[in-house]
Formats: sequence, structure tokens, C-alpha cells
Amino acid sequence: MTSLEIDEQALQVADVEIGDNEFIFLMADGRRIVAPLWWYPRLSAATPEQRLEWEILPFGDAVGWHGIDEYISAKALLIGGPAPGATAPLEAAE
Repeated sequence: MTSLEIDEQALQVADVEIGDNEFIFLMADGRRIVAPLWWYPRLSAATPEQRLEWEILPFGDAVGWHGIDEYISAKALLIGGPAPGATAPLEAAE
């Protein structure tokens, strides 16, 4: 079994962008990590105003939305996958 080794310096978040269906961590080294909002049910259910009330946490490798009790690390986004309890939106009928 192998483990994912990630240099902690590569996990530094510089900014966050939030759209209607996705959010982006803009990393200090220039990368962009994009994830769908539905991966994080509390963030998805939050109002647009609540989604904008984020802060980069003290170690710089995670973002917190204190008002909705959501905390997402850059490492979690790199590994990928939805939070426990997340449900993919229904696809439109064809």
C-alpha cells in the first residue's frame, strides 16, 4: 500500500472563488483546484452571502466557513471526492 505524499508548501491557499455550481481554491503556486458545490452539502445549501464569508485558516492549507460550520482542506480537494452524505444532483431528463 502506498500513501499520498504531498509537500505541505504545495497546499497553501491564496484565494477562493465561488460560483453557482462550483468553487475554486486558487493556490499560492498558481494552480486552481475546482470542485462541485454538491460535494459539500453545507456549502451547497448556504446562501450566496454565507458562501462569501470564508477565511483561509491559520496554517494556510484550508478554508473555513465558520457561519455554516464547513472547513475544507486543499489536501481533501486534491485527493478528490464528496463529503460523507453528499448526493449528486439529479440529471435533467432527456
